[in-house]
Amino acid sequence: MELHDILRISSGVLALLMYVPFVMRALKDGGEGQSFAMWALWAVLDTTMTFSLIVQGGNFLLTAGFSIGSIVLALILLAKGRATWSWFETSILVLVMVCLTVWKVSGPKMATIATTAAILIAGIPGAIELWRHPQPAVGRLWGGYAIANLLALFGGHSWTIEERLAPGVFVLQTLFMFAIGYRRHLAVLARKYLTL
Repeated sequence: MELHDILRISSGVLALLMYVPFVMRALKDGGEGQSFAMWALWAVLDTTMTFSLIVQGGNFLLTAGFSIGSIVLALILLAKGRATWSWFETSILVLVMVCLTVWKVSGPKMATIATTAAILIAGIPGAIELWRHPQPAVGRLWGGYAIANLLALFGGHSWTIEERLAPGVFVLQTLFMFAIGYRRHLAVLARKYLTL
């Protein structure tokens, strides 16, 4: 087994394990700071991405871990009554349909690109919710996802769309979510160092 393979497997396992605290937290506090819509839409998009990467023979273990974890978490948040839906979530659902249409018309590589973009957009409701209710504990979890994405990024065998696009983009997304979760702490640090 090569180092790339070890990194890929590690990324998928870590991605799935990172859902355990989200699930435990959702069960404990009813899913405060979490959005059913975000996780449900990510579940569909992650599953679409996983299958498009499998078809291409690409780096799919990370997104498979995301897919399984997102499905479980979305179901828990739905059961906890965190199921708000608005025009924004409907527009994300349209993006999901566009991704599936792109796959049908243009093939799995274009579906990977379209789905990566849609996943970024689908994360906006969760980012807004986390902005409204910043939680360092949730921020730490996003930091863990950033590590899983880095493992997948370095686990790619080549610099191709099917090997490195999704993990590379997701590194930036998860670092952003990490920063939002810690934004109050970061603001205090910024004030402290800017007044020196």
